[in-house]
Amino acid sequence: MVRPAESSAAGPVEAPSRVEGRLGKLLAWLWGDGRVLRLDVVGGFPTFVQSMNPFWSDRIEYLRRFLARDGLWMMVSLGTVKVLGFVAVVLVTRTASETEYGWYAYAMGLVATAVPFMGFGAYQAFVRFSVLATHTTERLELHRRATGWGLTGSVGLAIILTVASPWICADVPESASVMRLLAWVTVSMFWMEHVKGLARALNDNKTSAQVDVTFAVLMVLGAGVGVHLGGIQGYALAVVLSPFLAAVPFGMKLGALRMSWGRLSELAPGFWSYGMHTALGAVLAKGFYAVDVFLIGRLWLEDAEALAVYRVAWLIPLATHVIPSAVAATDFVRNASKHDHGQDIWAYLLGYWKTFGWISVFVLGVVAWGAPWLLEVFGPRYAEGVGLMRVLLVGSLGAHLLRIPLGNLLSALGRANWNTWANIAVLLIAALGCMWRIPELGLMGAAQIMAAMMWGSGLLSLGLVALHVRQLPH
Repeated sequence: MVRPAESSAAGPVEAPSRVEGRLGKLLAWLWGDGRVLRLDVVGGFPTFVQSMNPFWSDRIEYLRRFLARDGLWMMVSLGTVKVLGFVAVVLVTRTASETEYGWYAYAMGLVATAVPFMGFGAYQAFVRFSVLATHTTERLELHRRATGWGLTGSVGLAIILTVASPWICADVPESASVMRLLAWVTVSMFWMEHVKGLARALNDNKTSAQVDVTFAVLMVLGAGVGVHLGGIQGYALAVVLSPFLAAVPFGMKLGALRMSWGRLSELAPGFWSYGMHTALGAVLAKGFYAVDVFLIGRLWLEDAEALAVYRVAWLIPLATHVIPSAVAATDFVRNASKHDHGQDIWAYLLGYWKTFGWISVFVLGVVAWGAPWLLEVFGPRYAEGVGLMRVLLVGSLGAHLLRIPLGNLLSALGRANWNTWANIAVLLIAALGCMWRIPELGLMGAAQIMAAMMWGSGLLSLGLVALHVRQLPH
């Protein structure tokens, strides 16, 4: 039976970091302190911080702890996946025909809706419930059972998608053969995410990040080789194999290759409920970022180029979400271990806002200032989207400060069911808002609603976190 973690297992031990030491020396030099800093194993900046203004010391201490949890590795890995993913697409589109890539895009769009349900939420639930295990042996047994049942579910889902591909792809029958390959992404991605989950559960964010970087590199290599040797189906095969191959060596290192089919309810009551709510929440979150484009096409579309301008205006604001997403992924296990410490929850959020909040304001401000030049990169016509992009950047600030960190925090606190209901409400309100503003204002109406809803959904999550803390025993 998984029990709430005792004080001895209340949170990850923050091991010393070479990055931390180098950052300390750099900051000492920048501040001109003139002293040799002694960075002990646990303390970080003991002498230096005390001699500084509290405004800086609080923020540097928060960053020190983030770096000690291998936060820089997590941030770099997420950025690498995005950049190399874009490179892979460029390689494919320059080799395959537009028609072939269209078949792939159609099939992948359909499979992507099923990906959050791979393993029926087993890998998400494992990361959360592993924190509550009191011993490493109990944590590893939970991983073996989650792997066994999760892989079984993923294979079953892949078989269903493979068999049903002719019917699912009836509107574009040429994409059915591609979908039969891509269906097995649900298995390979589950395996990769489960290996990463074990690394995070063992407080080894660095290994989790290395899996992602390896995957991104293999994806680029596989895309280049696959599309030349096998056309679009060769690329699809590379998409399927890359996650599996990236995770195998790290899985061996962590001892993640064993599995069993014992009852998960014995170790973690509520395991499957949490996993399915998390999977459904991920689908709803994807729906939120697609509802505006869908309704623009239904309610207002002067020409296809106008929709392209809107989508490109969205690209860079969405890319900036890597900052809060990396922090949330880094700190998920840490926050889950503090699920019943109300004071610590608020202290963590305040530290996040005081540190990464200002970083987000600065980054988004620079992007807003450079919007005309950034959009010119995509072509002269896309510069028309400057106003749209700046509105969406205002909304993205709400995602940076509230929506992403608080949504992930709710999951870490074990409130995945609350997240699901919140996502349903947000999706419905966003759809109604777009139906109201798009006929009148067109693309700008959609941008305004999406920006407002990123703030609104974040405030809703903030209220739910406050409710969670209020319900804790005092």
